[in-house]
Amino acid sequence: MSQIKRNIVVTAFLCLMVHTGLFPLDELSGAENVVHGSGEEKKNSSAPDLLPLPGDDTKSVITFSAKDSLLYHFDRKSMELMGKARIDREATTVTAPKIVVDLANSTLDAFGTANSSGTLTEPAVFSNREGSFNAEKITYTFTSGKGETTNIASRSSQVIFSGEQVTRKENGELIVRGGTFTTCDDPEPHYWVSSDYMRIIPGSRIIARPFVMYIRPEIFSKRLPAIPVLPLPFMVFPLHEGRASGVIIPRLSHDSDRGYYFSDLGYFWAVNDYVDMRIEGDIAFNGSWRLGERFRYKSGDAFSGILEGEYERFFKGDEDDSDYEKYSSWNLKFEHHQEFDPSSALDMRMQFQGGDRNYDLNTINTETIVNEQADSYASFGKTSDDENSMFSVGYQRSDYLQSSDEGQLLRTEFYQNRYYPFRSGRLGSLGDWRDNVSVTSGASFRALFSSVDDIGSYDYLADANVQVGYYHELSGSDKILFTQGVALQGNLIADDDYSDNRYGMRLTLPFRMQSTLFRHFNVNAGLYFNHYFVGNDLLKSFDSDGIRETRRNGSEGFSTWNFNADVSTRLYGTLQTPFLEGLTGLKAIRHTLIPVISYTWNPDFTGSDYDYYGTVYDGSGYLRYNRFEHSVYHDIPEGQSSVGLTLKNIFHGRFASSGDARGAERTVQLLSLSASTSYNFAAGQMPWAPLLITASSTALSPNFLLSAGALYDFYSFDRLSGERIDRLQAEDGKGLLRFLSGYFNMSFNMQGKNRSGSSGRPEALRAEQAIFRERFSADDFSYVDYDVPWKLRLSLFLRSERSDPLEDAETTALLNASAKVALSKNWQVGVNTGYDIEQNKFVFPMLQVYRDLHCWQMGFQWVPSGEFNSYSFQIGLKASQFDDIRFKTGGKTKGWTE
Repeated sequence: MSQIKRNIVVTAFLCLMVHTGLFPLDELSGAENVVHGSGEEKKNSSAPDLLPLPGDDTKSVITFSAKDSLLYHFDRKSMELMGKARIDREATTVTAPKIVVDLANSTLDAFGTANSSGTLTEPAVFSNREGSFNAEKITYTFTSGKGETTNIASRSSQVIFSGEQVTRKENGELIVRGGTFTTCDDPEPHYWVSSDYMRIIPGSRIIARPFVMYIRPEIFSKRLPAIPVLPLPFMVFPLHEGRASGVIIPRLSHDSDRGYYFSDLGYFWAVNDYVDMRIEGDIAFNGSWRLGERFRYKSGDAFSGILEGEYERFFKGDEDDSDYEKYSSWNLKFEHHQEFDPSSALDMRMQFQGGDRNYDLNTINTETIVNEQADSYASFGKTSDDENSMFSVGYQRSDYLQSSDEGQLLRTEFYQNRYYPFRSGRLGSLGDWRDNVSVTSGASFRALFSSVDDIGSYDYLADANVQVGYYHELSGSDKILFTQGVALQGNLIADDDYSDNRYGMRLTLPFRMQSTLFRHFNVNAGLYFNHYFVGNDLLKSFDSDGIRETRRNGSEGFSTWNFNADVSTRLYGTLQTPFLEGLTGLKAIRHTLIPVISYTWNPDFTGSDYDYYGTVYDGSGYLRYNRFEHSVYHDIPEGQSSVGLTLKNIFHGRFASSGDARGAERTVQLLSLSASTSYNFAAGQMPWAPLLITASSTALSPNFLLSAGALYDFYSFDRLSGERIDRLQAEDGKGLLRFLSGYFNMSFNMQGKNRSGSSGRPEALRAEQAIFRERFSADDFSYVDYDVPWKLRLSLFLRSERSDPLEDAETTALLNASAKVALSKNWQVGVNTGYDIEQNKFVFPMLQVYRDLHCWQMGFQWVPSGEFNSYSFQIGLKASQFDDIRFKTGGKTKGWTE
């Protein structure tokens, strides 16, 4: 016994000297700690905590350490490590208060310690790349990777499991008997799953049979007894956030129409890394049911797609109820996206929907609610010649869900960007003026099919054009481009309003000039000649039955031409603002003025000089009429000699930087303001066109957008008919301008600093309906962020129109608001609503309350009024692997508000 104690003391002393660097290795004798498979003891200069494993072809070594003592038994080829013992081999680590290593068999036994009540106070711990677990005892074989444990507790992929007896296989799988698992990291978990037999595949899944799910609710900080809620003979749970085949956990739900029902009952099949399929449905106790499928495929960045469909039979209430209703609906969607190469791609999204339109906030496709239509499209695009040539073909379809109306569009286009055929790389450079000759060309075809109020219409349109240009640099920065083009368009229209098809062609010869002159002026001009081949015209005559119309064939059509030109430049001015720098940080304001003067001229083709209008006697006088008013091309322009003026003003502010960088400045656009009108010298009356004014600004904040626009008329109106008359508004003593229409749009977005320390950059608000659309995703827990203390989003849209001055203005005033407040780290309350200021009523108001219940999450939503009046309550697990475990109930709220 004294010899053993002496060996322990000596061994511990030698290890201490070596590990602290006080005793060099090459001075050790008689206590070599490198053990070879042959059993021979050899002196080695490697560190004393390296042990090659006997019989291991990989020549792996283990490293070991112990705090209290380390004892070698050379006769038994084993060693004991006491006190915070640790064994490492490649990626495998074992720690325990005591570890016994059998070097002959390459095994170890790790022992934890427990108190008098049997509770582990210092467990044995096993860890590798797949995870780690705690146990009372661990037996592990290095060469095979097998092992056994007792009273295990472990964590893998955020899943915590424990078991009475665990066996580890060579491939790393764990067989657990008498085990439990949960994702709740509370010492007394709020839920867990208990199973007699569990097979744990690290990083993949847990297979349990049979199993019972228990919950232990907490009410007012007081725990209730464990309650079994879900017993099943077999279940597979994923351990990763990727895809895995298995039965989809159904959700027990309830609403006032169907009563209790199971939702999302089905199976998910991960065929391989590129294909999966999901079949699921709902079944209610009142007979309602739904069946849906989703098939997805993806091959890297090459292509991806989805095919999903759904059929539903919905029964509202019981058959004996007076308000009993039943609906049937279906929808089908197919998407495919593919890049054949960097220059060609196919994009397709086909959507079809039919049956009765019965939906609520949980509809499969919220876009059909917002747009009131089902849209489909498909397109293929191909570019070539360094993207100078483009070809595309596309298809669009819209089904209007409030009626049987529909529209379909088929189109194909080709466009060749400007290229120089006589330059190098084409026909070879000639070194003269011909090098500046360029050619562009294009062609397109469009077929439009529509049905409105059961009246069908077909419209076919084809275009082809070519343009030859000549580019010349005059001197310095002055340059000019002349182009001469030829364009041909054909149009065929067939609809139920006309007994015969209407067709025609248009030939256009555009001559254009684009130039930069005197460095600062952009000068453009164009002369356009158009000839229309219409095939037939109209002759009106008067008899005892009134005016009679006769369509005549063999018409030569008609011709028009026009000339236009415009000049633009930029003027700059800067105002230094040192008096504002200390107050607002504004150092200077720069004003950019962009004036554009344009001129447009064409003769009066409606006059007697041109035989495009006819005259008919109606019994009381003579009337002039357009001979081509029923033709495909029928617009005959009146005389025009107009000068247009557009003034665009852009104001920028230069601010001192608010950051730490000294001398740094930032530039902000304060205001953009534009105004435009024109004066027609050829008009016999009312030559002034209405004045259009638009403005926008983000001066207050990048997240605060203001935009507005208005249309004003210079002329007054007839007090009896309301028609515009040739008398200036100023002559009536009511100001210079008369309001016709206008709009004002405001969007605002801000939020508090994230509790986690990040700034929490607000999202952009791009349209007045952005907040409205958000209400349809309120069923998703994933967007609830308790770290944001508050968030506010506002959008205001005002529109007013007074086209008839004898009537009151038609006004639309819609306010959308979304406010969320985190009352604490576990509570969030939100209000999302629209308010029609003109009608003085709320539009789709929604109250939302969310509660973080540690490993669970609760949500309540209430829509008190409107088309979607309803309430919804749901509670579910937060862990992504188990987010299908959720209970939901809801229904209509008309009984509450009426």
